[in-house]
Amino acid sequence: MLGMLVTTLAQLLACVAAFRHSAASGLLALLVPGYLFLALNRSGAYWPIVGSWLAGVLAVVAGTIALA
Repeated sequence: MLGMLVTTLAQLLACVAAFRHSAASGLLALLVPGYLFLALNRSGAYWPIVGSWLAGVLAVVAGTIALA
């Protein structure tokens, strides 16, 4: 549950960061798969957001393994 919350919040923050960079960048991030990573790299917020997203994914994996 916590991992899904962290990944969802990281994704929302990434979208907000893309829109703060420019409106066109935000729209492209919503429409073109993978453009969000490029927009985050250009805005300078790549590692903090992607790092928190990866932490959420690792929490989901750890929870899945713990429940197995």
